[in-house]
Amino acid sequence: MAIITLNNNSLSSVTSLPAGVGGKVLQVVQNYNANSGHIATTSTSFTASGIQATITPTASGNKIYVDFNTTVAQGSSGSQVNGQMHQKIGSGSFAAMSGASNIHIGTVVGLSSDTIYAGMRFHGSYTTTGTDTLIFEPYMKSNNGTSVRFVHSEASYALTLTEVSAWL
Repeated sequence: MAIITLNNNSLSSVTSLPAGVGGKVLQVVQNYNANSGHIATTSTSFTASGIQATITPTASGNKIYVDFNTTVAQGSSGSQVNGQMHQKIGSGSFAAMSGASNIHIGTVVGLSSDTIYAGMRFHGSYTTTGTDTLIFEPYMKSNNGTSVRFVHSEASYALTLTEVSAWL
């Protein structure tokens, strides 16, 4: 069996990473609900879903990976539900993540006479600029004011935040 070494040390004796190496997971926060009730809206403007996860970064320059998943969203009878990830930095206000489009998280479109059920997923990242507390929350809207469900009754959702150290 080959012996793996790092800077001429066996792996068991390595206590820190050399310069130019990073990417260590520092913390993970998750808001998980295995059996949600309906989370719905008729608003044609992006509206808070109430699904939040909060993380306080350990340093500036680290990455926060933002992952959101819902197993069932619903659009019906010509309606569509759109999702967009928002964030709040420190004492600021919630705002769409940089570069967010109208279907940042996704969209589920109901056909004229059919109800469509589908999952919605989002995988994004944010580079920290300090150690202010960060709150992430998916927002939702209806395209035409009819009721749409961002999360369907008895479906699950998870919002996971992972802080990864910057490269040294």
